[in-house]
Amino acid sequence: MSENTRARNPRACCGVSRRFLLACLVLASGATQAQAPWTLERSIRQVLEVAPEAESAQAGVAAAEGALSQSLVWPNPEFELRGDDRLGKDDGQGGTDLTQFIFSQPLPLSGRLGHQRRMAQAVLKRARAERRYRLLLLEAETARRFHALQLADARLRLARQRLELADDLQHAGQRRAWAGEMARLERLRLDLIREAAQQNLAKAEGRFNEALSRFRAYLGLPAGFVPELVPLTPFESMPPLAELLAGLPDHPALQVEQYGLEASRAGIDLARSERWPDPVLRLFREQDYLGGRRQEVNGVGVAVTVPLWDRKQGRIREAHAEMDRAEARLRARERDLGSRLRQAHLHLTHLVEQGVHFRERVYAPAREVFEMTRRAYDSGEVEILYLIDANNTYFDAHERYLELLQEAWLEAAELRLAAGRSLLMTTKQDAAHE
Repeated sequence: MSENTRARNPRACCGVSRRFLLACLVLASGATQAQAPWTLERSIRQVLEVAPEAESAQAGVAAAEGALSQSLVWPNPEFELRGDDRLGKDDGQGGTDLTQFIFSQPLPLSGRLGHQRRMAQAVLKRARAERRYRLLLLEAETARRFHALQLADARLRLARQRLELADDLQHAGQRRAWAGEMARLERLRLDLIREAAQQNLAKAEGRFNEALSRFRAYLGLPAGFVPELVPLTPFESMPPLAELLAGLPDHPALQVEQYGLEASRAGIDLARSERWPDPVLRLFREQDYLGGRRQEVNGVGVAVTVPLWDRKQGRIREAHAEMDRAEARLRARERDLGSRLRQAHLHLTHLVEQGVHFRERVYAPAREVFEMTRRAYDSGEVEILYLIDANNTYFDAHERYLELLQEAWLEAAELRLAAGRSLLMTTKQDAAHE
């Protein structure tokens, strides 16, 4: 080992080591942002306020409510008036008179209105379940963008710390080079560490700005808004799979298909009831010339359409086919939701275990090795190549650990979507409010 390598000045890097250790502790614990106001829950509330998808889903509910209110309304009656000069000709007086008044009312006696109401009620339930599912989709997408911004923010903070440490090393190297205590090759290597850190920071800033732009656009936030995010932390609250599977029947996506099947069954009964058209009750009053004078005649009549040619058989077959299709969709949805739930739970369990293993076996040892290498380098025990390798290993391990944390939170959002669970309100509570 050269004399320049061994001739170290511990005081030159003493402050650097203290700042580095403090930065590691702050970043690892997240103490400086423990009270950060912008959380995932707040982001979800913001999205539900501004998202057009939420407004569209609510409009679908309002449309179904209108159809339900219309389902029991009777058909409108008809009034008919007739005026002619027949009586004037009969009695020789001439002129035109009102000779006929007819009132007609269709009578829905086939039970059609009841079937319409059952179908409209099922359609309304389906629209409400569809609304809850759309809100879950919005929540899942918000979580993806929020956790992407969290990772970009954590990478940016790490890149700034990496550059700050590289700056300190470079400045210390320059002072020692001017004093003749460091070879030019070692100083150039410190310069390369600093430039690599600068490039890494530029990349991190670009990623952060892109993630922030997508986040602000989705939440409808102003262009200059930069939220103070809660830091990435390990995901630990793993729900039991049996509990999630037990709550699967309450999944809004599954209820959409269930209520769709219910509406299809009511549609069969409605199609059967429409085979016989509604009879029409007719009340009439006429003026006629009888027995040498004008007289009024009152009467009642019933008109019935005889279904000789159109017996609605095609409509009934169509309704049966719609029910078969609804049953198939329900079975497919049950299969897919169960599979997605098990897969998401398995993947999240693996990510949590992998994160713990990586923190204990890679990230923490890499940090310890870097700290030991820094002290050894300050005392002249190791060459600068060891410091460069330890530096790169530590920061790469730290970034990978942040990625594992984010992957776990993203999978947790996928698990909530597969299970039909919301961070803000349970499915049953949401349904009760409707």
